[in-house]
Amino acid sequence: MNGTGAARAAAQETSATTAAPIRALLHDDSALLGWLKEHRHEVLAADARIAQARADRGTAGLLLPNPQVDLTLGGLQVGAPNTVGLTKDVAAGLNFGNTANYAIGLSQTIELGKRGPRMDAADLRVQEAGKSYLDTLGDRINDARSALARVAYLKAKMELLEDNLVGAKRVSELEKARLDHGALSGNDYDRLLLDNISLETDISRARSDLQGALAACQAALLAPCDAASSELVDVDSAAPIPAAVAAMTDAIEKRPDVQAVRLEAEAAKKDAVLAERRAIPDPNVRVGFTHDTYLAGGSQPNAFQITLTVPLPIFDHGQHDAAKARARALEQHHLALGMISAARGDFSTLLSRKAFLEQTLKTLDSVAVPKSTNVLKTTSKAFDEGQVSMTDLLLARRTHLSLVLTQMDLHFEHFSVRNDLRHTLSLDTGSR
Repeated sequence: MNGTGAARAAAQETSATTAAPIRALLHDDSALLGWLKEHRHEVLAADARIAQARADRGTAGLLLPNPQVDLTLGGLQVGAPNTVGLTKDVAAGLNFGNTANYAIGLSQTIELGKRGPRMDAADLRVQEAGKSYLDTLGDRINDARSALARVAYLKAKMELLEDNLVGAKRVSELEKARLDHGALSGNDYDRLLLDNISLETDISRARSDLQGALAACQAALLAPCDAASSELVDVDSAAPIPAAVAAMTDAIEKRPDVQAVRLEAEAAKKDAVLAERRAIPDPNVRVGFTHDTYLAGGSQPNAFQITLTVPLPIFDHGQHDAAKARARALEQHHLALGMISAARGDFSTLLSRKAFLEQTLKTLDSVAVPKSTNVLKTTSKAFDEGQVSMTDLLLARRTHLSLVLTQMDLHFEHFSVRNDLRHTLSLDTGSR
């Protein structure tokens, strides 16, 4: 937020081909923050808006409006000259050169009671721009982290399906030998092949989902996403939240977007004060100098003038602009209350979802998946010994794979809840 948005925008064009390391960015929040500050156009635009607000603050702080210089050429004769009291010789010699007058003046308007509220409003809008910057940055962090984690999750999902297909094909080759020796029916072998085809279809879908996630990740980070070393464990460790998150509802009112709206409300109140003070007239002082060549008529050749002009705020004294500004302040006040109410609702929903996911994952990780693994091993061994049918084996395989995929889905959903909680409480950018 140092007003170097243009330089960053130029720099990011040259660095756009640098791959975004998914694993590193998921583990290091500061690295992700720095990446987005350098690459995201919305963040750079928000930074530029801070520079605009600071420039407006500089204009609002000017002590006086610009002075005005005027030049006047007078004595341009229209019609017959005035020769009353002049001799014929003098009257005959009158011309532009000895009747014209020249004047120059400097005018300055002096504002009364307006600079203070104008500066206050500008100061508040500089702060508002800073909060809007943090809000924009927080939105982009939430989107980018979600895109990174989704790539890692889908990559792990596809690898799991591919590993299962490799194992299934190995089993198919062994069962083909049993089929050739008459130890396995053709119907059971066909069912085994059909299950492999179904698994290949799942892999094709997972590969397509991964390609889509990589495209979304590149759009979120404005660079290709390097998923080579990423794993599901990276998703589990990303977006950590404080242990006492349930007691952090007060953080919602300190969110940058809420603070930005409230600052705009305060700035609108200052605008109302500024509009009301238009009832105080701003005097205009003019100092002028006149050089008159019409000496024959008795004019003073050189003279100074001082003029004071005071406008009369009879019809428009800022009453309508003040009413508009007060209405905007009220609008922003209600917007802030609405944002807080909606965020608290989201917060409660996310906490409830988090509790459900943690309880469910605890059961899956410690009980269900280990048991399913043992059942699959036992069923495979029993099938090899002819103790169970192909139906039992395929059912055990499919049940185990479905359970593990559900486990992975819930781990990613748990990450999404944590990520959204961080966004709801503005933990990534704080309330500075």
